[in-house]
Amino acid sequence: MRSTLSTSLSSTGTTPRADDATRVPTAHRQRWAVETMAVAPNDQVLEIGCGRGAAVSLVAARLTTGRIVAIDRAASMVRLATQRNLSHISAGRAEIRRAGFESATLPADHFTKIFAVNVSLFWLGDAAQQVARVRRLLAPGGQLYVFGERPTAAHATANLTTTELLLETHGFATTTSSTTRGQGQVLTCVTGTPVE
Repeated sequence: MRSTLSTSLSSTGTTPRADDATRVPTAHRQRWAVETMAVAPNDQVLEIGCGRGAAVSLVAARLTTGRIVAIDRAASMVRLATQRNLSHISAGRAEIRRAGFESATLPADHFTKIFAVNVSLFWLGDAAQQVARVRRLLAPGGQLYVFGERPTAAHATANLTTTELLLETHGFATTTSSTTRGQGQVLTCVTGTPVE
């Protein structure tokens, strides 16, 4: 099952909280991603490939009883993301770990939302095992969000098509959305819901 939505960037993006003096401006793609996911206060969220932790900050700012677990392979990114989100970590709203997705110890049937921003495993190579793992980690009713940022509409369409095919082949119903921002950059999202 496939449907397509076209959206535009909101001018009312979440204002990041100043956790410390090392904060850098949040990229448009992370703000759009968090808005697209409509994170609820009690969501249990997993981010695959958190980078510097910009999206972690935005997600954690929306949580009360929920929590975000963010993983990244690179020690330098984990260090920066941790520094950026010290207040959220101290409050128990965020946990940041150095790990690859395939080897991270994560609870099954737990996450209401799993997302990745510009993580190539969803459009390069054989990701069947990773997609199967996502299914095991999602709580009943949970959703996967695969975000990308591409320089042209043609690249964006190719990413959307490849990601949709991957997810649908492995038992997900999908919807897509995209928006264009400055200098023609196209932001895309494929949302996947497991079909029981």
